[in-house]
Amino acid sequence: MNDVQENNTVPASYIHIRRNFYLVKRKRDGADTNTGCTNCNANSSCRENCECRGLSLSCSKTCHCSEMCTNRPFRKEKKIKVVKTNSCGWGAVSSESIEKGDFVIEYVGEVIDDALCEQRLWDMKRRGDQNFYMCEVRKDFTIDATFKGNSSRFLNHSCDPNCKLEKWQVDGETRVGVFSLQSIKAGEPLTYDYRY
Repeated sequence: MNDVQENNTVPASYIHIRRNFYLVKRKRDGADTNTGCTNCNANSSCRENCECRGLSLSCSKTCHCSEMCTNRPFRKEKKIKVVKTNSCGWGAVSSESIEKGDFVIEYVGEVIDDALCEQRLWDMKRRGDQNFYMCEVRKDFTIDATFKGNSSRFLNHSCDPNCKLEKWQVDGETRVGVFSLQSIKAGEPLTYDYRY
């Protein structure tokens, strides 16, 4: 059954951004913003055996590995399309084939603290909003894509998802990426487990 329908309606407006917009003081997890793999050499392409990959630590701009390094997952997003579904509101589908383990898109929005997150949730409840686009990363670090974000905000929930969220350190900054759990065909809905 195809859950995607094509029509001319558009989703609620939001401002498209490429990177997180901080409404709280940006905290770098490392004192040195050039943190990254230090075990790589110029001949390395940092494949699955890269020590930092296991720690979800991206090679940095100052890393000694080659341009063929595969431990810089946030460099190239996959093409995805926002669509209206038959039963889940707005959703996202892949516009190209995706291999298992591929980086799909970064989850971006406004980075807010717990107090602002609670206030926004109460405001949404008062307005009767039924959709919200928040991803809690840790205490006082929630990515809210309600007002500013990208297409990642349209990935729907599934108890049997084909994607997952991963928290990475990129040049000392916490970033959240959507990664494929399996091979995904063009036109297939992209989902992850919201873990309610």
